Amino acid sequence: MFGYIASVSADYAGAMSHYERQQYREAIQEFRELARDEDADAQYMLGRMHEAGNGTPQDFVEAHKWYNLAASRGHRHAVGAREAVAERMTAHQIAEAQQAARGWQAREPATAATPEPRRPETLSGRELVAETQRELNRLGYDAGPVDGLMGARTRNAIRSYQGQAGLARDAQPSPQLLARLRQSGRASAQVPAQAPSRAVPTESAPAEAPVRVALQDDFNDGDYHRNPAWTVLSGDFRIDRNGLRSVVEVPDERAPARRSLSSDRPEEVGLAMLKLILEQTGSVQPEAAPVAAETARIFVASPIRNAFEMELDLASRQKAGSLELGVFQGNSSGAGYRLVYRPDTRPGLSLIRVTSNGSDVIASSDGAINLEDDRFHTLAWTRDEDGEMRISVDGRRVIQARDTSFRERFQGFVFANHGGDYSLGRIRVED
Repeated sequence: MFGYIASVSADYAGAMSHYERQQYREAIQEFRELARDEDADAQYMLGRMHEAGNGTPQDFVEAHKWYNLAASRGHRHAVGAREAVAERMTAHQIAEAQQAARGWQAREPATAATPEPRRPETLSGRELVAETQRELNRLGYDAGPVDGLMGARTRNAIRSYQGQAGLARDAQPSPQLLARLRQSGRASAQVPAQAPSRAVPTESAPAEAPVRVALQDDFNDGDYHRNPAWTVLSGDFRIDRNGLRSVVEVPDERAPARRSLSSDRPEEVGLAMLKLILEQTGSVQPEAAPVAAETARIFVASPIRNAFEMELDLASRQKAGSLELGVFQGNSSGAGYRLVYRPDTRPGLSLIRVTSNGSDVIASSDGAINLEDDRFHTLAWTRDEDGEMRISVDGRRVIQARDTSFRERFQGFVFANHGGDYSLGRIRVED
């Protein structure tokens, strides 16, 4: 057990903030404090941290115990996580974990007044989303896990609440919305008989279409070959404590002339291709192209509709090279959309369209986007039925563009390292 002085102001958003910064000791302390009050989300996170060995020695017994406790309180992901970790345990360990869960006791209700939650306007973007998710779930709206990440379920829950509350249905979190949700929560607590057990859309707010998870992986099982199955086309990939990792050395020497692009290989979306396009459009000044690094490429076959919402956690450790990721049709190097990230370069992020006729830049970010700060960053990419695409990094929109080149569904997701040290912590695609 860890010895520490628990903070009375511990909250889930703050604990998640520590977790995302890889401040695991602080995160596990705050999650433990919340778990004592029977917080299912905190109990689930304790299970994940014990399973992965984040901030504590890896302990499948403790992980199973916390997943079990979270499952008993209705956490929707806890049952699957408990069953997955049980496959890595002996019968004796499972029995020990079950006994530990039965013997666990929640904290007695405090006699002192509960401290007021932080004011909405003081919360960061991710904290604001997490608190909004928490309040929506308490009111019976299915906002998904309280993880501070905007996905289709969170947007649908916000939209449903706004429709019932007579608010503009923009499906966006805001300090004003959170304050309204908290006020609704207090009113529901005072009049439990009138509190709905589940949000029911009104005639003016029709039910949203069910969300389908097209692709999801956090690599916690330590294996990228199954569930789902990723395929390495070139280079080396491995699983470590940070997820799926690829390291490709970037040559220091410069080539005397630019490497030409083959017209019969439109799939070649890398550093040379992107610089050629940007130079032709006047976005950057021509210069001698760097010697091409070897490419490490991996993909996962998973049908994705052409309207999708993607969220992934990405870490970059070197200010060199480039990273390509996106959705494809046909083979993994074929037509589709790619995002190309180039550290310490302007523009830092570009949205590329790849077709049988070649590749071109649809839109780029303003200025550089530097992710090399030894932490994960959340990249969100959405595309609607009209081809409108929005791309944000850590909640800040960096690209918005419309393209209707692709009407059919995509066949999967591709991730290619053209030089650098990158980790994919998790990916989730809904459509």
